Amino acid sequence: MSFLSRVKQLLGGDKPEEEESPVEAHEIGAEAQESVVSGAAQTIPQQVGGARREAADSDALEELLIDAGIDVDTTMAILQEVRRGGLLGRPTAEQVIERIRGKLSSVFDLDSALNTTGSPAVILVTGVNGAGKTSSIAKLANMLKQENRTVLLVAADTFRAGAVDQLAILGGRAGVPVMRSVEGQDPSSVVFNGLQKAVADRVDVVVIDTAGRLENKKNLRFELQKVVRVIETKFGLPLSETLLVIDATTGENALMQARAFSEAIPISGIILTKVDSGAKGGSIVSIARELRIPIKLVCNGETLMSIKPFDKDDIVDMILLSE
Repeated sequence: MSFLSRVKQLLGGDKPEEEESPVEAHEIGAEAQESVVSGAAQTIPQQVGGARREAADSDALEELLIDAGIDVDTTMAILQEVRRGGLLGRPTAEQVIERIRGKLSSVFDLDSALNTTGSPAVILVTGVNGAGKTSSIAKLANMLKQENRTVLLVAADTFRAGAVDQLAILGGRAGVPVMRSVEGQDPSSVVFNGLQKAVADRVDVVVIDTAGRLENKKNLRFELQKVVRVIETKFGLPLSETLLVIDATTGENALMQARAFSEAIPISGIILTKVDSGAKGGSIVSIARELRIPIKLVCNGETLMSIKPFDKDDIVDMILLSE
């Protein structure tokens, strides 16, 4: 049952054909625990006053929001919005859902436009292994190429086995050149060589693949900062974007990853991957609210064309329709 369906059931939008007695309903809710919402709704005795029922449904709605991956602070803010005018009796289920939708939508009121200014524009991409970083870079390169921009990919993730070959293969499919490196080569030297080529060839956009080894935060910070120094100091180029790739199915770890990478270097935006894999997506709300990092791009498939600019309505729908 989706988040929306549970909210409607909680607030009377989906009424059962036969009403259980309070005792029977309590037993069913306790044993089956089919869902947070149905259990909470069934355990409220019919004789309980409006105030007590409102408190019980508020608690159930709180559990629903947290179960969707939304952090506690944002959940409390949503509940405060919903309580305006009373949770029960006055607003309909649809009105409550619209209040939830509006609050979630407002969290994403950040600048989500991809910045490609610069000569060349330099986009640094990082993220943990398995998040879909390399494939996202290839999709981004293909998108930029479709916009008639010349692109150079720089394979600076030199510590992950196979990372350079993977980027070379995907770059080849996109028809985009790749500045290769050898395994174990210093990433900053690869970036230096790549930028030299980009400047000489008058490339429009350089996209740099970097490592994301969170198991050693100190080394991660040092490595990323060294790469940034090469870009900004030796070439005098401002970073157009520093993008963090986040797997939408990661859950609470997504916020932890965003915090860790933000401590290493300023993150300007997020590429959200695997949104077609049944992700709840609530953790992205936490990142946007706490760290004020906008989602810039969304990847929702396996092909090179499976990337698009962020649309907050799509993400809010993903959260509300999650099972």
